Amino acid sequence: MTIDTRWMDVDKMLQPAPKSGEELHLQAVQDIAQARYEFPTTEFPSLRTFVNVPEVTLPVTDTEGNELVPDIVVVDTPGNILRISARVEVGEGVNEENAEKLWLPFAKLPDAAFYLYVPVGYGAAAKKICNKLNVPVYGYRTWRYVPQGIEINEISEPPEIIHKLMPPFARKLMRGIPG
Repeated sequence: MTIDTRWMDVDKMLQPAPKSGEELHLQAVQDIAQARYEFPTTEFPSLRTFVNVPEVTLPVTDTEGNELVPDIVVVDTPGNILRISARVEVGEGVNEENAEKLWLPFAKLPDAAFYLYVPVGYGAAAKKICNKLNVPVYGYRTWRYVPQGIEINEISEPPEIIHKLMPPFARKLMRGIPG
């Protein structure tokens, strides 16, 4: 929203801030899904995005048969083959308990990239927790709201990009160490 349109769209200016962490989580999940995972596209016509907040639309199953519910799920159709799962956290959600209970099972889903979205300022803490608990995160992202809407920043490179740039002996040392 520009300064010119801000004064014309009073409803946009007067939207109330979320009252709770749950409301903030709901809004952030919706906005991140729209900003980053708006599939299908002309480039990727077979991909579909499902948002499991506030209601579950597409749960996924791990290798042990447990049903998991990532905030955002991207599948390849037909067959609903899982390609991406994402978890969006608000500040109080960046902790070891959530890392063990939620992030680790999502990150271990086979053949799927797991993205972790945390509020700006929590990226280092999230990485530290994931390294401590060996949570293999494919990509770390931070988010925050600015007057124009949600702003998402990438704070890591996908692991295979970094590994390809390393000499073979360093790849062996890094194998198994999350992003």
